Amino acid sequence: MNVLRAIKSSLHGRLVPLGIDIRRLRPDRQVLERIIFPFLNDSPALARILFVGCAWYTQHYPRIFAAKDFWTLECDPAQARFGSRRHVIDRCERVAAHFPPGHLDAVVCNGVYGYGLNDAGDLRRAGAGFHEVLRPGGLLIFGWNNVPAHDPLGLGVGRDGVVFPGFVPARSSPFGGWRHEVPSRNRHTYEFLERA
Repeated sequence: MNVLRAIKSSLHGRLVPLGIDIRRLRPDRQVLERIIFPFLNDSPALARILFVGCAWYTQHYPRIFAAKDFWTLECDPAQARFGSRRHVIDRCERVAAHFPPGHLDAVVCNGVYGYGLNDAGDLRRAGAGFHEVLRPGGLLIFGWNNVPAHDPLGLGVGRDGVVFPGFVPARSSPFGGWRHEVPSRNRHTYEFLERA
């Protein structure tokens, strides 16, 4: 399995600059790359962006955001090669150790909760860190799988409000509302939150 993943990663890295994408995007990645990323790129107010979580399928994201001040953060040093030139190796709970208060316009934390960010205290610390590094009115996009197997804290059970203190539902998103669930097996949910 690792050999196949390495081959796929190598091919992907060589072909994407030529405009050839060999990936078969899951529905949630289609939404992320074809709807959310253009929304971020088209907004001049969102110039400084942090993307949390890197793997072989994110290695082309720096090219997508070439006109932005684009940062990546990932705790696994082996995944750093799939991040941007401005890459931070650390856990998202420690994001405030790497950026000054109010420095970022947007943070995209996608696919981290339920895949390492599983503890209530860690989730609280990550939210507090995002709040600190985002400017007032800054955007947090929190993407997670709304299924019990990847929802260790039960966020998808009976919750109507925002999970992070200091954030409110965003006034603007490409979906017309602050929350969008992708109709797929993993019920991937994107929440658009604004730093109050």
